[in-house]
Order: sequence, then C-alpha cells, then structure tokens
Amino acid sequence: MHMKIVLPQLELHKIESTFENTPHEHDEQYQVTIPVQGTCFFTHENKAVKLSAGEGLILHPRDRHSFHIGQDASVIIIRVKDQCMHDQYQDKRLDPASRQSFDPIAWAMLFRQWTTGMLALDHTEKLAVEEIEMQVLAYLQQLLSGGRAIDIAPRLEVGTDSHLTRVLEYIHAHYTEQMSIDMLASLAKQSRFHFIRSFKSATGQTPYQYVLLLRIGKAKELLLRSATTVTDISFALGFSSPSQFFRIFAKQVGATPEQYRLKSR
Repeated sequence: MHMKIVLPQLELHKIESTFENTPHEHDEQYQVTIPVQGTCFFTHENKAVKLSAGEGLILHPRDRHSFHIGQDASVIIIRVKDQCMHDQYQDKRLDPASRQSFDPIAWAMLFRQWTTGMLALDHTEKLAVEEIEMQVLAYLQQLLSGGRAIDIAPRLEVGTDSHLTRVLEYIHAHYTEQMSIDMLASLAKQSRFHFIRSFKSATGQTPYQYVLLLRIGKAKELLLRSATTVTDISFALGFSSPSQFFRIFAKQVGATPEQYRLKSR
C-alpha cells in the first residue's frame, strides 16, 4: 500500500508491505525517510544503508537514492521543498545530520494526525491548506535543527502590536475572500513561522480558525435577520460549497443552519 498526499510545499507518503524503487533524486526537495516497522534497505549515493524502525535518514536535494522493504515493513516519507526549510529571518541555513533517531510510534501517530487533517480539508481554502503545511514544516524545522525551537515568537497583546492590528483589520475587511499566510505575514512584517505563532498567541486562534469564526458569526446574523437562502449565504461568505458551510456551521454551532434559523426565531 502506498498512501500519498501532495500539497504545494510538501509531500507525505506512507508505504507498507513489499516495495522497491529505482535510483533517483529530487532536485529541490529534502527527504526524510523513517521506517516505523521492520527494516528499510536503502542505497544512498551508491552506499548501502540498513535502517531499522526509528532510524531515520535525511536526504539533501540532489542526493541519489533508492530503497526497498519487505512484506512486514512500513516507512514514512516526507518531502519538503528546499526553500521551505530555511526561514527568511534565520541567519544560517538548516544543515541536518543525515542519520537521526526517531520514535516510530510517535511518528506514526503524527503522520495519522497530519493526514487526517489534510484529508478533511477543503483544498480550495488556501489558508487552511497552508496552516496544515506550516504545522508539518515547523515540526520538521525544530526536529532537524537538533530539537531547538526555531523563530520563537514573543507573546503579544493585539492592541500593543500595530502590525498585528493591521492584520486583524485586513481580515475583518476581507474574511469572505481567499487569503494566504505569506500575504498576512507580510502585513505583520514577520516571517511565516513567526506570524503563525504570534497570531495564535495574541488571539488564541490560527488565522484560518479566526476567519471561520467571523464567517460563522456573520452567518448567524444573516440566518436570523434575513430570508437569504442557506446556499446564498454560504457563497456570500466565501465557502466553496453549501456542504462545506453546513459541515463547519454544524461543528461550531451544534446545529445545522436551518435548525439554527428555526430554533432562534
């Protein structure tokens, strides 16, 4: 079995049972290979490497490699674009050791958490996709830097940070539209990693969660004070489909839009 999720900046793979590929390389991607069960027989730059569960191998861009596993083995592979692993606010480029130890059980749980989140996403919501990517990237940056925290954001109060205030003003004015982490981070004059942390520190929400709160708040108002159809409300508030609106509204409010309208009148 080969499970694969491809996002703009990274790929997640889980390969189980008998598998073999041919020698190849990735021009602009790091690759993290972690056996979580059994043994992975790797060839890295023409050198044979035997990886047991928890013995990870970090490949740099253009490292030539191949591997094979047997019937009872399983590996997790994460490929990340080179530029994503180097924060623009960091003085030094990341240079991880090629061999590292990992907790295979913890990694299997993390992989399940990430992929479940990604599969549940509406991939037309760019901000939501980027936030999941940033979770994975931030974890990898910290891990591959030897466990040291990277780009830790200070705790901020919204009213004391003019740049963050500008971001909130922008979100309140444009919450029905698509937006990106890069655009919001540029308004905040922060790196992407720093922005995610400082925004959540100040508001208690990620940017996408904050956008959804605004959309659902407005939806409640429209359901109570207008005869606008649920379908029209969903599109007016920037949801990609009525089903996405139904799902998110029910999760946050505990009732469908129609139930909320009937119960509240």
